Amino acid sequence: MLSALHTELIAYLAGKLTGVTVKAFSPEIMTERSVSLPACLIELVDITPFSEFGNRRDRSQVYLNFEARLLVDPILENGYVELKEFAAMAWWALRDWAPQSPNVGPINLKRAGDDAFKPGLDGYLVWLVEWEHEAWLNFADDEVLPLVRKLTVTDQYDDTSEAETTLPEPEPEEEP
Repeated sequence: MLSALHTELIAYLAGKLTGVTVKAFSPEIMTERSVSLPACLIELVDITPFSEFGNRRDRSQVYLNFEARLLVDPILENGYVELKEFAAMAWWALRDWAPQSPNVGPINLKRAGDDAFKPGLDGYLVWLVEWEHEAWLNFADDEVLPLVRKLTVTDQYDDTSEAETTLPEPEPEEEP
């Protein structure tokens, strides 16, 4: 669900922001300066619970918090002005986006402004657009893989061995 939503969002923005490189933000941007400018880098930054009460009915309802980092070449004569216009265009495009992914609500734009700290993007002019979606995480039990722990054991002779183990199944919750 989340990867489909991410792909849908990138395709939508690529269609709306012509002449702009739209792609997922990834750590490789920190070492490679291969992105063509202007660029819009999309990132799902966190998932937060819809309710702090955690009752069974709303446990799967969450907020998906996204960020779009808008990058402009710093050597442009009017770069800061163009960056703000770019941010306004991205905001305008995002406000009309209606996700087609199931269980995802409409967009709720939060803010657009300067992105002062993202070390991998030093050297670019960067603004940030933030938004959220209400969503329902409904995974089937066979879609959720068990967590695997890798254990490394060292004996008194400094011989090591490795073993993999899965975490035990959680105890079923009692219904009141």
